[in-house]
Amino acid sequence: MTMPSMLITCLRILLGAILFFAGIAKISNFGAFVINVDSYQMLPTGFVKPISYLLVSAEITLGITLIIGYFSTGACILSSLLFLIFALVLANAVWRKLPITDCGCGNFLFSLLDILGLQISTTVNWKTVFMDIILAAVSFGIVISPHQGYGLESLMTKMGESKVS
Repeated sequence: MTMPSMLITCLRILLGAILFFAGIAKISNFGAFVINVDSYQMLPTGFVKPISYLLVSAEITLGITLIIGYFSTGACILSSLLFLIFALVLANAVWRKLPITDCGCGNFLFSLLDILGLQISTTVNWKTVFMDIILAAVSFGIVISPHQGYGLESLMTKMGESKVS
């Protein structure tokens, strides 16, 4: 086990947990999430609910994929794009001064961080935009890292190599 691979693994699992728990939080109160998506005033009314389903599905699927470490490169690319989209939508809301009090990004992990004294803002402001940009950069950093990290994908690769030997 190398330290860079352990770091990549921890970052990948953290990103996966953020996405997974964000998706679960949105499912638990899906009606409020749909209203929240609509409050950004970026989608025609008929697209709000389908896009809301798509976002929740993407967050949960990417979260699971990143946590277990399968198709990590693709999942990190997609999560990076998702975080950038979130940052752009949040920046648009801040720029337009929309009266949105909850960004829709809060989840169970944010509650844990609050207990540890790390306050994560869920209001729409430049800090939340910056947070999504950082998460996108971390996702992309995992993609370009020469270290794969540990997970189901690396285990399957090793098992395949041992069968060839």
